[in-house]
Amino acid sequence: MGAKLAVVIHAEEEFDWDGGFFRSNSDVTHHVELINLIQAMMHLGAHVTLAMDYPFVTSAGGQLVIRYCKEQSEGIIEFASHLHPWVNPPFDEPVQGDEISNQYSYPGNLSYELEYKKLQVLTNKIEEVTGHRPVTYLAGRYGIGANTQDILSALGYKVDLSISAFSNFTHQQGPDFSQYNNAIFFQNNITYLPHTCCRIARFRWLSHWLQNHPSSLNGRGVMSRIVKKLLGIVTYRLSPEGANLDELIRAASHQIAMGYEHMVLSFHSPSAKQGKTPYVHTHEDKLRFDSVTLEFIEWFMCQPGAEMYTPSQLSNPVLTTLEEQHV
Repeated sequence: MGAKLAVVIHAEEEFDWDGGFFRSNSDVTHHVELINLIQAMMHLGAHVTLAMDYPFVTSAGGQLVIRYCKEQSEGIIEFASHLHPWVNPPFDEPVQGDEISNQYSYPGNLSYELEYKKLQVLTNKIEEVTGHRPVTYLAGRYGIGANTQDILSALGYKVDLSISAFSNFTHQQGPDFSQYNNAIFFQNNITYLPHTCCRIARFRWLSHWLQNHPSSLNGRGVMSRIVKKLLGIVTYRLSPEGANLDELIRAASHQIAMGYEHMVLSFHSPSAKQGKTPYVHTHEDKLRFDSVTLEFIEWFMCQPGAEMYTPSQLSNPVLTTLEEQHV
């Protein structure tokens, strides 16, 4: 069986990533660049999942992207949901002026009632604008919590993309995914497809061991950094944001060698336009971002048995038995 790639775009508003979380951040001005990039990816054979938040779905720019995507062939585009609590009504969480705290920027830290209401509003709006009720969810900042699974089931979701393999966000009041690798798993009627992130070591046997023991060597201290350097341990996220083409190919090749055939290539929609994310400051950054994205898809499509997919195609639990979660 060949490798399979989903392209997942975090379709969202533009904001200062280092400047806090403000309800007034609702601009979507990158729609032309995003449409051009989606068109180029699809020309290479990519299927695209737009995981959309409330400002994206309700903005004029976002709706132009949606209109373009609706004109594409069935099965090529999936409309999913992406919850940014600070810009998604109802606005009942604590605020200081226009800003919400870092804690409540993670939807999983909200009360059950508020997380449910916010996702319900977003889900209904996506259905209204696209004509399709979303069944795939991506929490803003990967922020799932204790109540998220029940909420997803109650709202009819089938797939969750929120897990970021090998990652730990507890230092900023977020979730801890350090016990997860990239394997798909099925739990309480939800299929979990982690965002692809891999840990590679100098020795092949150690790479295998780290893949099956993802919580190992996760320390942030000096000794942990020294050990990782000595063993040549590096971590790659499968994203053109902050990675070059060689690194993406190395990460994908590693996943294929490890037997994890379902991969997710992801990025944030504002990166399609210069100056809208930390990854694309300059014109040269923009050229590099587009080139890496498209050349990686082109490389992937040349691999034996390569296929493109959208996450909703994994909602059948029978499919998830192909890979087992190692924790």
